[in-house]
Amino acid sequence: SDVDNMPLSILEAFASGTAVVSTNAGGIPDLVENGRTGLLVERGDAAALAAKALELLADPGRFTALTAAAQAECAKYTWDAVKPRWLDLYLERPPPGSPE
Repeated sequence: SDVDNMPLSILEAFASGTAVVSTNAGGIPDLVENGRTGLLVERGDAAALAAKALELLADPGRFTALTAAAQAECAKYTWDAVKPRWLDLYLERPPPGSPE
């Protein structure tokens, strides 16, 4: 896509152990760390997207490393992790560990 904010499909892929190869549109780079939790290419570059997908299919070790990191990344988006942050925002408290 050319514009995307925070696609849940990426979090679903992370959680299910599916490797993510995507464009760097919108907020996607905030979810996918290129080379650590997935692979990103410039938006609009279909050839680069296909090439990255083929590279990943040819390298099972890299696939395993990316999907393991992506599954670990999902912990940041669980209700247990998000709920206190939302409450802090609503109650105007500083997040845990931040200077007051």
